[in-house]
Amino acid sequence: MIAQGVMVATSLIAMKVASKRNYWPVVLVSFMFLPIRGVLAFFLTGWWGVVPVQLLDGIGTGLQTVAVPGVVARSLNGTGRINLGQGAVITVQGVGASLSPALGGWIAEWIGYGPTFLLLGGFGLASTALWLAFGAAMKKY
Repeated sequence: MIAQGVMVATSLIAMKVASKRNYWPVVLVSFMFLPIRGVLAFFLTGWWGVVPVQLLDGIGTGLQTVAVPGVVARSLNGTGRINLGQGAVITVQGVGASLSPALGGWIAEWIGYGPTFLLLGGFGLASTALWLAFGAAMKKY
């Protein structure tokens, strides 16, 4: 419930930011929350550690809920293929959402929960680096 409440508030803020500064910085900030969340999940092991992790999860999800469809719509504007693009992106997101718990559980079983959170945080850093690397091409969106 924490993540969903934060997600709603964050998505409203993301809409205002995207209208002023485009979607690129919104997606970048959402990617930056992923490694922070992984590191917090590694260090905060008690039940109370769930709250900050859920807050960061809600922020990242709220930002991406607004920015990803916006980037797809802007990049395919005028092609007549916006719905096809949205469907393709949602399909890839769905496959990732279904494989992620299985893969994460398998890795956690293999190396333990703490190292798994750090590993997933590393993937977040990699996605942030890729987004920055392609930033020149993406800033128009």
